[in-house]
This record gives sequence, structure tokens and C-alpha cells, in this order.
Amino acid sequence: MPFRTVDQKPTSEDFAKARELIEARGTGSLSLQDRRVVNLLYKNAGTCLCDDVDHVISIKELRGTHKGGERVKDSIIRLQTTLVRVPTVDKNGKPATKRVAILSDTATTDDEDDPNGQVVYSFSRGMREIIKDSTLWGRVRTAVVFAFTSKYSVSLYELVTARINLEHVWEEEFSLRDIRALLGVPEDKLLRMPDLLRNCINVAVAEVNGMADFGVKVEPVRKGGKLRGKATGFRVSWWRKNAQQLQEAYKEIKQSKVGRIARLTGKVEKMADYVPKLEAATATQQLAENRQKLEEQVNAEVADMLEGMRAKERTKLAAE
Repeated sequence: MPFRTVDQKPTSEDFAKARELIEARGTGSLSLQDRRVVNLLYKNAGTCLCDDVDHVISIKELRGTHKGGERVKDSIIRLQTTLVRVPTVDKNGKPATKRVAILSDTATTDDEDDPNGQVVYSFSRGMREIIKDSTLWGRVRTAVVFAFTSKYSVSLYELVTARINLEHVWEEEFSLRDIRALLGVPEDKLLRMPDLLRNCINVAVAEVNGMADFGVKVEPVRKGGKLRGKATGFRVSWWRKNAQQLQEAYKEIKQSKVGRIARLTGKVEKMADYVPKLEAATATQQLAENRQKLEEQVNAEVADMLEGMRAKERTKLAAE
């Protein structure tokens, strides 16, 4: 019997997300915070995700370090009312589309500032059926998802997590329509190719390359010439990072989100726009101390991660 997605246990750092959910269409109305919240709901349910039961999670955990004005309740309502589209086949083996809501019944504490506030939720029957039959997944790291500043980065990251472990496959082509749907671009937004590249593709590629444990490249596929031909789709390619690149990614995750896109795209922003003015000597000293603490923390985390990877490889070799 093939391994099932629902049997993959979540860890403190990541969880297995069904490829069918990663590639669901119709998510254009979901915000960055909505995508963070739904991933935490999946992770919290764990191996009971397909059971017809209520799950409970704290509002504090769902909010995380999010400082925006969105309320958790608003995200929960959108996850209840948004119909996502999942490709499937009918009883005759013909291509079909299944439309389901993500969540069924929910209840949220009215006062979201209550430290004991909670969300009680259950997944819709249609969603549970999709996940129950899934045998393909991507392991999604919650720290990476919460570090992104664009919802398109979350979508691109998840798209590659579902493919990074495929053997002898390192690229895939998507039609223009498919890439827009998979990344969650609203149907009436970013209709011009320059806008799509600047506000969606380029931002997502920069953030994924800056903070994921793999690299990605997204390039237009053109008909009638590589430079001026009409774009008909995109080619997505991916690769695993080496130890130094992993260290740089973990370091970026720990840094402030302020100016992140500028750092990742090699641009420079004026620090005076968002940093209180300090005397030169004091500012230099604080910067040096913060950098040293960050380096020590990142080095320790990377060392632990690499040792864990080596241990898994030793266990795998011993089993063979």
C-alpha cells in the first residue's frame, strides 16, 4: 500500500501538506495571513486531519508574530467561505474539477486579545476525502512560511516542496493560466506580463531563494523568440542548496522583514527611513553585538540541522 500523506507525522519544524492542496485553484482571494493560518490548522490537526472531529488551536499560535490589522476571525471566515478547485477525474475516468470549502464548522473566542483565546474548527467532508486519498506531499516549514512577505512566495515555495524529492526531475513547465492559478493570482489582477513578473514572480523567486532550503528559477516560455516572443507559460526549475547556502537562508529568516526584498534583490534601502537615529559609535557597537549574536545562533541551528540530516542518512544506509 502506498504511503499516505495523512500518515506523515508533523514535527516541531514542518509538516506534510498534500500535493492536491498545494495545487488547488481558486485561492486568489486568500491573503498572506490566511495562507499562514491554514497551514497551521493543517499542522495542528496532524494525523487526525481526516477524522470527522473538532480540532482546537490557540489564537496566539495562529497570530504568531503577525503585526498587521487582520484578525484571526477574518481568516477563519474566508477559509470557510472560499471554494477551492481541485483537479480530479469522474467515474468515467474523464478530467473533472472538485469544488470544496476548506473548513466546515468553526468557533472563535470573541476577544482575540484574550491570552486563552482559541479556535475550534473542523475540515469539510470534501477536503477530508481529498487528503485521505493523497499519496503525494511536500514538507512545509512553518518558520519559512511566516518569514515570507508575499503570498505568492508561499505558493511558489509549496509548489517546489511537492517536487524537490522527485527523482530525475528538476524542472516543469506550466501554462500561463496554470501558473497564475497555482500561485493564487486573482483573475483580474496583474494581467500584463511586466506587472506579473515584477509584483509576483520576481518577488516570490527572491524570497524562496533567500529563505528556503532549496533554490528555484522561474523563466518565461515564449513562442516566436526568447526575448520578444509571446509568453505562453513558465518553466520552473529547482535544486538543493549546499551547506553555505543553507546557513545564509537560516540567517535571513532570523533577520527583520523590514527591507527583506531589498536585501534579497541586492538593492539598498535608506536605514534612516525605519531605524531610530543613534550616535555613530553607539550604532556601530550595537550592530556588531547583534551580528555576533545572530551568527552564533544561526551557526548552532545549522550545525544541528546538518547533524540531523547526516543521522537520517546513516539510518537509511544501515537499513539498506
